Amino acid sequence: MAGFVRELERRAGPALRLEQRAAGGVGCVVWDAALVLAKFLETGACPLARRHVLELGAGTGAVGIMAATLGANVTVTDLEELQELLLVNIENNKHLVTGSVRAKVLKWGEDVTAFQPPPDYILMADCIYYEESLEPLLKTLKDLTGPDTCVLCCYEQRTMGKNPEIERKYFELLQRDFELERIPLDRHDEEYRSADIHIVNIHRKRTNSPS
Repeated sequence: MAGFVRELERRAGPALRLEQRAAGGVGCVVWDAALVLAKFLETGACPLARRHVLELGAGTGAVGIMAATLGANVTVTDLEELQELLLVNIENNKHLVTGSVRAKVLKWGEDVTAFQPPPDYILMADCIYYEESLEPLLKTLKDLTGPDTCVLCCYEQRTMGKNPEIERKYFELLQRDFELERIPLDRHDEEYRSADIHIVNIHRKRTNSPS
């Protein structure tokens, strides 16, 4: 299948080279929210060295691979059909990795025993677009997170069709079990930022309410 390479500049050292696919599903290209989140990680706002990091809906692996270049031990996850692309991008950028990175299949809503103990960070970029995926995604977040897990969710606010309703429902459901804090735009990377792309810091609620 034809591919084309997207370069993602880094503050220190050579750029990431991320292969994309000219045909395929939504996971086959580097979305703007992935660029924004990857570059936010470079600001140093979150200490990543030697931290256990899991990326959900990784697609090309841009965010997770960036985290691995910052010293994190990363597992990038997506569906079976994205594994080949993830492995290509891990191989293409392995010389830049100062932590570690591996790819694994994770289908939202299914068993996550293989991904325990809970990671220090969960990274998500543009994972909110299918209404039917909201409940499985929320189940996976609940199953994966521990009391100290930080979830960084980056998404592009879309105004077309059902997108606003899907976003509203997602955050409404999320707030049953999680506390949300929007990261101000002025803390995003100076170049890779946009008023319609948001980063939300998400933690499990500290209460003992039944799940």
